[in-house]
Amino acid sequence: MKTYHGSCFCGGVTFEADGDLADGTMRCNCSFCRKTRYWEMRLPDPDGLRLLTGADLVADTPRSDGAEMHNTFCRRCGTRLWSAGNIEQMGGRFMQVFVPTLDDATEEELIAAPIHWADGAHDNWWNEAPETRHL
Repeated sequence: MKTYHGSCFCGGVTFEADGDLADGTMRCNCSFCRKTRYWEMRLPDPDGLRLLTGADLVADTPRSDGAEMHNTFCRRCGTRLWSAGNIEQMGGRFMQVFVPTLDDATEEELIAAPIHWADGAHDNWWNEAPETRHL
């Protein structure tokens, strides 16, 4: 496991996240993830994210379907930062960091990171999406 350092585009929000891209990442075909081009790394420990600066700039978009999940972004520049929640089907509490915000992830790590292409469009996240070329 590594400690990655991340930030939003304007640099107002900075954080540390404990995880490893080599353990896998996820992209999803649901409408929200398609619109935000979301690519996530789930942290092994939901408490593995530490906000360093910019607490006043952090805002979130809760899920509209009532699921306990919040998608966090910087209110100044709009950069998607992380998602957190508590969903039984996902194993309870979780924290997922937006991979492009990881400032010290190397190009080699990003290229080598395994990707699970989730079929969220059909509420079938644990199975592969039938088509991913558009994602």
